[in-house]
Amino acid sequence: MKQLNITGLLALMMLTIQVVTAQGEIKSNQFILGGTTNLLIQNNTYPLASLSISSGIGGIYSNNSNETKNTSFALTPYVGKEINQNWLIGMLFDFRVGKYINKDIQVFGQSETFDLERNSNQIGFGIFFRYLLNPENKLNFFLQPHLEFNLLKENERNNSTIMQREKAQYIELCLSPGLKYRINNTFNALLRFGGINYVNGNWRILETEINKDFYSFGYNFTLSNLYFGLEIKL
Repeated sequence: MKQLNITGLLALMMLTIQVVTAQGEIKSNQFILGGTTNLLIQNNTYPLASLSISSGIGGIYSNNSNETKNTSFALTPYVGKEINQNWLIGMLFDFRVGKYINKDIQVFGQSETFDLERNSNQIGFGIFFRYLLNPENKLNFFLQPHLEFNLLKENERNNSTIMQREKAQYIELCLSPGLKYRINNTFNALLRFGGINYVNGNWRILETEINKDFYSFGYNFTLSNLYFGLEIKL
């Protein structure tokens, strides 16, 4: 009976050690559910699309004497699967809204001024990979390439009257660096930067025959392209 009790006690101790050890280990090959956000507010400066040509002495500014405001918000939820401790593969969705207002515009030949407003909505989806440099560390550097297809709609208003409607579709290929902090074995916090970006697509003005192909290539590591995120291991 005494031997049986000792054997049972040893078995319980071994089971406890295994459970504690498993809790301290970094689990891999799990599903990941997460999302990142980005917010941009600009007053009396060039809109985001023109920032690459708006630098001058003293920084970024506008030579427009009118009051302007540019606001955008992005939400990018995603789901992924860990291949191993270094690699993650997943699918992402991209939702963006934006508004640009230029007040009291004066047009040659017209005595009255008006407010120009552009409202945009965008939805995208794609796939991404993530490579962690040192997955055993709590704070880790990563690289995240992704391929995404986007649809964009924009309405141009003159004093609340829709003057023009546009649509665009484009493919985006991006390589983003970032930092991941392991809060615990379930939650991670992330910072992701814009990185290197290639875009190719087409835009058109609805109810007209006007359309253009476009493409761009560049890199951007400014705070305007900083994304905050949180993810959970399922």
